[in-house]
Amino acid sequence: MVSKITTVRPKYPVGQEPTICIPTTYSEHHRFLLGRLGANPLVAVCMNPSAASEAYSDRTINRIITASERLGKDGWIVVNVYPERATNAALLEQFNPALAEQNCAIIIDFLQANRIDEVWGAWGDLHYAPLVEGKQMLLAALKQHHIKIYHFASLSKAGEPRHPLSRAEKLNLSEAGKVYLDY
Repeated sequence: MVSKITTVRPKYPVGQEPTICIPTTYSEHHRFLLGRLGANPLVAVCMNPSAASEAYSDRTINRIITASERLGKDGWIVVNVYPERATNAALLEQFNPALAEQNCAIIIDFLQANRIDEVWGAWGDLHYAPLVEGKQMLLAALKQHHIKIYHFASLSKAGEPRHPLSRAEKLNLSEAGKVYLDY
């Protein structure tokens, strides 16, 4: 007898389905932005897109949605230091400067259009060149546009803000728990 393995694709919590996705339809190669836009959304900067799409959520997105609710936000947005999709970052292709530039431009345009001046740094430890180089480009763009970055726990041993799924330390998801990065 052959057993069939099925992948469970989590749905979004009711009322938290995305209202914005760039690109607007699923791309197996990259994603620049995903979220539910409100007047005061939580914007999280994560590592790189994994499985979530406009139709299905994943554990990271669900954790960010929970954080947005705890913080009293009316929306949630996820962007990444590098937009290439990979459930395993070791499988990322070589760094693509044009893709990273496009990522930075889309993120900055979105933040400015929505008058957002601070974001949650939630990328965790970055062990692969495309992520490190993408982060450097994005941080430079955020700094140039005076966007503040905060986190909710101590930095990792590598000096990075902890990823939302990190179990190394409990995140203090509150306005009082915000610690701003000096970058």
